[in-house]
Amino acid sequence: MYFHRYLNNGDWPSRAVAGINVYMLIFLAIAMATSAKPMWNTGKAPASLCADQLLDVVVNKYQANGDLCPAQLNQNRPCPAICVYDLAECPRPVACPDNQVLCHDGLCHDSCTADVNMANPCTCSWRPSAVPAAARDLIPCPLLKNVTISQLHLWNATNQVRDACNADAQISNPSSFGIWGNQWPRRTRDESGVRGVWVQCPKEPQLMYTFREPMWIGVFTILLGYVGLLGIWYAVKLLSEHNITSALDSRASPSDSGTNIDTKALKVAVGDHQGGEFSSSNIRLSGYRNNVFGTAMNWGLLALGVVWLGYLLALSADFYGSVPGIAPGAACVLSLGDCTLGNQTFIVMWCLYVFMVVTCNVFRHRLRNFFRIKTAPAEGTFVCVERKIDSQIMLQNERSFLVDNVRRVANILKHHLGWTWSVNTSRQHITAHGRKYFTYQCTRFVLDQTTGEYTPYTFDLGATNSDLVANSPGLSTAEAEYRMELVGQNFIEVSVPNWFFAFLREVTSFIALYQLLALLLFIYDFYWQAGIVDLGIVLLAMTFSTVVRKLSEERLKRMAEQDDQVNVRRNGDWVQASSRDLVPGDVIQLTTGMHMSCDCILISGNAVVNESSLTGEPLPVRKFPLRNDDTLFNIEANKNNQLYAGTVISQAQAIEKSAGDILADQHVLGLVHRTGTASDKGKLVRKILFPQPLSFIFNEQLKVVFSILIVYALFCMGMAIYLYKGSPTAVFFYGNFCMLQAVSPLLPAGLVAGQSMAAYRLKKKRIFCVDPQRIMMAGKVQIFCFDKTGTLTKEGLEFYGGQCVDGNAFQGFENALSNTSVLFQQAVASCHAVTDLNGQLIGNPVDIEQFRASNSTIDPAPKYLDTIIPAGGSSLGKLHVVRRFEFVHARASMSVVVMDEMTGKLHVFVKGSFERIKQVSNSASVPLDYDRTCAGLAREGCYVLSIAHKQLDVTLEGLKDLTQDKIESNCDLIGLLVFKNLLKNDTSDAIAELKHGSTRTVMVTGDTALTGVYIARQCGMVPANSKVLLGDMDKKTHMLVWTDVDTDEEVADIRPLLTELGSDGYPTTELALTSAAFQHLESTGGLAEILLNTRIFARMKPNDKVRCVQQHMAHGITAMCGDGGNDCGALRAAHVGLALSDAEASIVSPFSSSNRSVHSCVELLLQGRAGLASSFSNYRALILYGTTMTMTKLVSFYFALSMSQPIWMIIDALVATSMAITVTFLPPAKRLSPFRPTARILGPEIMSSVIGVVVINWVFIVGAWVWLFRQPWFRCHEFDASNTNVLKWWLLGDNYEAAMMTYLIMYMFINNGFLVNYGYVHRKPWFHNPSLIAVWAGLIIMISYAQLAPPSRLSCTFRLNCGDPDKLVGMGYGRPGWEIEKYNAVDGHNILPSDFKWKLWVYSIGNVVATNAWQTVVVYGPVRTWLRRKRPLQEAQAQALRDIFFSRHAFMTQTK
Repeated sequence: MYFHRYLNNGDWPSRAVAGINVYMLIFLAIAMATSAKPMWNTGKAPASLCADQLLDVVVNKYQANGDLCPAQLNQNRPCPAICVYDLAECPRPVACPDNQVLCHDGLCHDSCTADVNMANPCTCSWRPSAVPAAARDLIPCPLLKNVTISQLHLWNATNQVRDACNADAQISNPSSFGIWGNQWPRRTRDESGVRGVWVQCPKEPQLMYTFREPMWIGVFTILLGYVGLLGIWYAVKLLSEHNITSALDSRASPSDSGTNIDTKALKVAVGDHQGGEFSSSNIRLSGYRNNVFGTAMNWGLLALGVVWLGYLLALSADFYGSVPGIAPGAACVLSLGDCTLGNQTFIVMWCLYVFMVVTCNVFRHRLRNFFRIKTAPAEGTFVCVERKIDSQIMLQNERSFLVDNVRRVANILKHHLGWTWSVNTSRQHITAHGRKYFTYQCTRFVLDQTTGEYTPYTFDLGATNSDLVANSPGLSTAEAEYRMELVGQNFIEVSVPNWFFAFLREVTSFIALYQLLALLLFIYDFYWQAGIVDLGIVLLAMTFSTVVRKLSEERLKRMAEQDDQVNVRRNGDWVQASSRDLVPGDVIQLTTGMHMSCDCILISGNAVVNESSLTGEPLPVRKFPLRNDDTLFNIEANKNNQLYAGTVISQAQAIEKSAGDILADQHVLGLVHRTGTASDKGKLVRKILFPQPLSFIFNEQLKVVFSILIVYALFCMGMAIYLYKGSPTAVFFYGNFCMLQAVSPLLPAGLVAGQSMAAYRLKKKRIFCVDPQRIMMAGKVQIFCFDKTGTLTKEGLEFYGGQCVDGNAFQGFENALSNTSVLFQQAVASCHAVTDLNGQLIGNPVDIEQFRASNSTIDPAPKYLDTIIPAGGSSLGKLHVVRRFEFVHARASMSVVVMDEMTGKLHVFVKGSFERIKQVSNSASVPLDYDRTCAGLAREGCYVLSIAHKQLDVTLEGLKDLTQDKIESNCDLIGLLVFKNLLKNDTSDAIAELKHGSTRTVMVTGDTALTGVYIARQCGMVPANSKVLLGDMDKKTHMLVWTDVDTDEEVADIRPLLTELGSDGYPTTELALTSAAFQHLESTGGLAEILLNTRIFARMKPNDKVRCVQQHMAHGITAMCGDGGNDCGALRAAHVGLALSDAEASIVSPFSSSNRSVHSCVELLLQGRAGLASSFSNYRALILYGTTMTMTKLVSFYFALSMSQPIWMIIDALVATSMAITVTFLPPAKRLSPFRPTARILGPEIMSSVIGVVVINWVFIVGAWVWLFRQPWFRCHEFDASNTNVLKWWLLGDNYEAAMMTYLIMYMFINNGFLVNYGYVHRKPWFHNPSLIAVWAGLIIMISYAQLAPPSRLSCTFRLNCGDPDKLVGMGYGRPGWEIEKYNAVDGHNILPSDFKWKLWVYSIGNVVATNAWQTVVVYGPVRTWLRRKRPLQEAQAQALRDIFFSRHAFMTQTK
């Protein structure tokens, strides 16, 4: 019946259900106080009966036409005994044969022995203590003979038998004899009253414990003893903590946060000097010390739970008569031989155990600290870190009054129970120097004695480049050990439990305990066969969950943990050490093939690094040594000087000679900058290990669903109480079964079932996922942001040509570089950062294409930084690169100083964006048509760089004293370097598909706006006939100016243009923004109004990209696609990030695709939408499963019947399981639908689907019963449960009613999984799921065969269409060759008439057809289409969509 899945917020329903069980004791008390008359069906009156007759309707009294049921002829029945105080009161004189006497068994014997007298019928065979005092002196009259009743009506059998016995006993006045228990005979003739009583025994009063039995003495000793010790411990705890508080107050001021015990009164004693996520506003600390008494109590609680569970299992074994040491078959020995008392004992103990287990699990993270003594954090052996849980709820806009109020109640409950804080307790350690620290989330927090704060320790290695280079001598061993104590090992330890503890973790989760505790009920109540099957399913699901989770953790462990041998400089010497022992300030050797284990600053030598696993950048990146100058070091600006943990060094090249501006050494040196979780990789790993809680809107709505289901379950419980009055144990078991099946623990798992299949399918498409929960978000993506270069366009640009400047005028455009000036050719050959690695050019793709265009080569043994060898036949000489300033995003340029070997002159070449180079060039060298020429090239989709030049008249020795700004000043523009930016082959198709799927596509690029517009038009992101207005900042007025990119005309007011709609109903104007305009609008608050009208964001730096994505995230679910590198921040910030990376295990974003195709975005959305649709289909199937089950239970309650155990096993183990699994097999649709799948489980689509099916099923159920009671063959053959113990549910299924209900309900169960297979908007049509169709058809055929065929082994196994062997032979069937347990039915079988079986089959198939028609015609068919036309999305829903997804003027651009 139950599977196991772990998920966020999936445990609170089990707490609620378990809490309800605490109140079951109250329900039991109410039930026990009611009358003892069972409230099952007492018969159905035919329509022909009058009002007076309706008052006397009982089972098997009337035929369908209103006549009385035929009497049974010549029935022989025994007469009950008559008991009196005086034998003279007997209706006949006592007469025994000679030498015999009448004994207390009502028969004549030679002598009345004790054994004979023990058989006294006047005691009703009750135990002596239960026999009423008035009955103890009763003696039986001579027993009457059996009587023969010529016409016996079963509905009146008791009265007819008594009347016949009155006549046989010659009792002239029947009223002179009463009924045993209702009246008692008179003791003398002088008294009034009846003469005697008929022995018609009522139910024997239930036994009750004296509670002095050894079992209870043991229970109370253990339980009350522990409770008493618990009270003593609490008093000891309070007293100890009071004394500690007093002692601390006398030693320190109350403001000393490091020593104050009450951290709730403080701001919080945790800081983070790095300004990270550990801040005093969301963290609070407490210190704790172990106590021997408290530790013993903690282990005692665990022992109590184990003993209690053993006691419940012992009660279960006793119920089956299987307790070791007791005679086999002796049942209910522990409950004094009374199984009813045993049932009640089990119920009470089970409820208390559930309460105990739930309470311990709710507070399990705080439980251990309850058994410790609280103290100040600095004084404790342990530090408890409580962190505020700030869940991010996706699609909060899709909320409702009901959701908001349920969430408010849930938040109040969480607040009072402390669930708004995550709790983690760590042991506090002391360093060799006496510093206290603890580890939290893989980060070491050290106590600062001066401030009283625990902080991640940092070391200042220097503010300027020269300060950092000065660390080249390395550390002493003593200093390294000291730093190690403060920052901890350079190792991120991911704790992965072994298989046993991993499985134990699953078993002890809330949802697992809920399932296992429910199975205890099943196993106890003679449902052990199905219970074992369910237990197998649960254990199998737990095992699967354990394997998946553990393998995922092990993959992350391999990704996070690294331990290599490195050469580190200690005490001035090179020593080999573990990378674990590295600390900030260490100097290490960097070698080819080395895996970086920390973040380093390159202080000597060059390196080529593969960063694909960290950033997703496909090509190796060249790193340069830090210059030895007084420039301030900046983490972002100096990325080219840093190597990051998790990357691999493809090449390391030492610089042994230098002009003095960089450090020369025989080794490539790296200064360890950040280690452990302080590194970039460590921060990413920590976010994966400890993610921010993320809740989709359906998680919030799920709380409403569970609330509704709990109310529904309580209704079912109330129906059980009403219909089973006088049987409190039946109330409990049946009510709980109904509740457990209504509130299925599978519901949270059903909502994420589709994501597992989607992740599998994505992997087959080479799209890898490290955060499966994001798949659900991918199904609701509304905005997709794209990088341009390498994402929409090909990774490599193609060299297009150059256009030189002569004086201040442009020369003609030349496609061949050889036709340009010598200076321009020298610039192209040298102004880059390309290196040669074993014949492969490494560097920025643009630089590589530029260098290839020069046809030059790189000297593998350069005299300086690099030596450029011109192509053969060229008139150019060798160029020696003596200084290089790498490209920095903040400057948008790079520069080199080269020495021409032929002339010995030094040349400065500066290359960068045409806007930047115009700023740094001499204005006299810039042509008047410079901007127009550059813009014209950009409109053609060209990537335009400008190059400036000047000649230096300094020596190499004097060169090292010049700053970058000094070197780059007073340059003259010498020309434009032009590349063509070509689209990938499938980009246009992918963008068109996304637009067809109502996904807004946006370009966020570092390139120029005009190039972005050209590419956007070329790929269809912007329609070719649309007007594009470019917003940029005027450099003179510093005002935002809008310009038509096609006409260069300024537009004063863009608002009227934004509201103009074309013939297709969409706006005809799109906007583009430069980075400067974006920043201006963001700072002034004007961005929100036009954000969703803006299609291109140009010249965006990495931080700008992050903010741009975040702005879009405020308006809808936003995805970002990039190729890594400068897109990393935006990829991590977006709701859904897709990195086009070759690295399978890339942690740059939740998704990575090795296809490097924009179509991966389409595939991600297709699979996300299909996964979301599949999850909601499973959800509906489980809801329908629960409602169908409760329908069955309510009918069972009313008629006091049940389906057979094999049928329950088939439903739980086969139908529900197979259908739930195969539902997810339906593949995604071939293309994106204009509509996204619903994320509202309380939305109209889900509600209409579920409620419609439930109503149809109820109609068919009610109709079937009405139809059955109008069948002549059925009336007078009804099942009478009045003489059956309703707790023995397995005896309630061998009848016509149960057979008919089973047939009808089984088709409903089987059909539930098939019904949710419809809706082919986001998945393929239902017939593309052959697995589901095969399972559905197979189950239908199996039940149809059992129903329609003659009695067979299959039908008899199901206890359907079968009967006792002799009965089957009498009905004309062959004698079965298999064993059949005797039927608990008067007729001895439950074989329906042949014509009725076929009619019922057609009726059941009609139910299947009706529910399928509801789905295909109403929910997903013409009715839905008609309603959409009748009530289009222009009212409340459309307005909400506009507010969320579009700005005030952009709501019509949804699919554009």
